[in-house]
Amino acid sequence: MSWIAGSFLVLGAALLAGFVWYERTHPSTRVLALVATLAAMAALGRVAFAALPNVKPTTDIVLIAGYVLGGAPGFMVGAVAALASNLFFGQGPWTPWQMAAWGGVGLAGAVLARVAGRHLGRVPLAIACALAGLGFGAIMNLSTWITYSGDHTTAKLAATFATSLPFDIAHATGNVLFCLAFGPALVRALHRYRTRFEITWIDHPSSPSVRVPTS
Repeated sequence: MSWIAGSFLVLGAALLAGFVWYERTHPSTRVLALVATLAAMAALGRVAFAALPNVKPTTDIVLIAGYVLGGAPGFMVGAVAALASNLFFGQGPWTPWQMAAWGGVGLAGAVLARVAGRHLGRVPLAIACALAGLGFGAIMNLSTWITYSGDHTTAKLAATFATSLPFDIAHATGNVLFCLAFGPALVRALHRYRTRFEITWIDHPSSPSVRVPTS
């Protein structure tokens, strides 16, 4: 089995597992709508900044989605954003790699919330977005090496990383600037939405006709 065929089998299995995981969480219609909205925002952000190579708010939006909403929604936002935005940029063998890479960014956001809590300051969050951009770039560099290098030597892998370094730095820098501009505001907005999702109504014990919220 070739490197390319093997990599696409792994990618397909990973993406399928992510979609099944999300489906098994039984998201409510409100969560579905929010995930779709964030995926559309991430895709449109990529298209809107098409003139600036690698400078996009997409990675920030995906990371923050996972950071606030959790791993499964974060994965879906990233995977769907990649697929949707490539309707503009063009589909190809890079699409499943981008879906997996941005889906991984959403998962990383959920891990960040578990490790550091959901109340990071502006600067730490911006640093996390920069690292997510570098991680995304590393995965795409690996995809280029596997898909197009031919003999898959370490020299070609090193050359691929070296050639893409300016673009990866631009991606990380753009992520920092975008996060400093809107990151905390998006986190607060999503926190408010998440709080509303977690509110349930129960009958007040003193009166069956009275209902009170609880979270």
